[in-house]
Amino acid sequence: MDSNLELMIKDLPPDVSLERGGRIGRFLSHRIFPLSIFLLLTGMFWIGDHGLYPRLFYWAMALPAVLSIACSPKNVRHLLASRIVVAYLLFACYMVLTVLWSTSQNSTVDLVKRPLFVLLFFYSAFELGRQRFDLLAAAVKWAAVIAVVAGIYTLGLFVSSGANGRLTGYGALFNPLMVSHVFGFFLAWWLGLYFIERRVSEPLMLAAVLILAALLLATGSRTPMVAMTATIFWLSAIAWNRKSVLAVGMLITAVAMIWLFAPEILTQRGFSYRTEVWTNVLRQIGEKPWFGHGFNTPIWVKLDDIPYPLHDPHNLTLSVFFDGGVIGGLFWLALYLVSLVESWRWRTNKWVMACSATVIYGLMSGMTEGGAFLPRPKEHWFLVWIPLALTAAAIYQARICEMNARGQETTGANG
Repeated sequence: MDSNLELMIKDLPPDVSLERGGRIGRFLSHRIFPLSIFLLLTGMFWIGDHGLYPRLFYWAMALPAVLSIACSPKNVRHLLASRIVVAYLLFACYMVLTVLWSTSQNSTVDLVKRPLFVLLFFYSAFELGRQRFDLLAAAVKWAAVIAVVAGIYTLGLFVSSGANGRLTGYGALFNPLMVSHVFGFFLAWWLGLYFIERRVSEPLMLAAVLILAALLLATGSRTPMVAMTATIFWLSAIAWNRKSVLAVGMLITAVAMIWLFAPEILTQRGFSYRTEVWTNVLRQIGEKPWFGHGFNTPIWVKLDDIPYPLHDPHNLTLSVFFDGGVIGGLFWLALYLVSLVESWRWRTNKWVMACSATVIYGLMSGMTEGGAFLPRPKEHWFLVWIPLALTAAAIYQARICEMNARGQETTGANG
């Protein structure tokens, strides 16, 4: 660990800023933030109207975060102890700068608010993890339990309707991709936890994995299949054990079975014009390669076989390069590189392992779907910003645990 980071952490004990912020700051950090994160993670399952989800974030998370910062502004500097947050700040600042040459139809205020909302979520998750990581872990765990319940309900609706076609979800999750983004996040989290846990609850975790995996298969979307394959290989690399061998074996067997008995699942829709769209977007990136077209500039892709223009590159990374050019793309790649390197470093921590699995799932899902990398709060957050924020908090907690262990060893040696 860097000596500067150790000094920063030692100089800023967890309770000092809260005492200065008074009762309101303590109440927000210990009571409201866990509820806020729980509501944000589960909101898509019960809110009904997709358009209400951003409002849930504004009232349940953004407002408490702003109040917390107002009560204890010095808490913000704790964020700088996370390399992931620092990488995000560099990326966000550059993307805000590109608004100067953007041709977006949205107002400048609207575009600037989007990265600020992400930062508020980073602050909420990181501050809760710094003060009471047990409450953050409990909020995520209970949200994951709700996801399994919602998954059973969704599968029940699908089966009762005849199980014809692709599973499309219900309420705010009304198409297969939305379903795969949100439920895939929780599947990756359960899988990461299952890989490293050694408790009597293992069968329950495996049941959660199987239920959510069946749900994603029912969507008929190939994106979660690719993303989950990458997630399993990532988890196997950082925690090679009997479960890793079993998971890789089951994955290979499943792919072989699909290829032999139901190859249409993989081939019936071809590449869905992905290669044509990506080629067109790459050509447009080449028109302004270094600094990009500007944040949220509309993408127009016209294909010969489709009578209307497409506005989605179906690749989050290509969207970043389109808006921010090579410079923005490098900041984006650096954000993930920092996250994965840090996750590898602290891979023995079960929470880092579980959260890093969601990062991999989101990264790979974004390679074939999506275009809004800094949107208002919605299902895309489950691919990018929620995984990265939770990983940043988990890594900070792992560092603190190691520092405490070192301190105890030093005290024992001196004693």
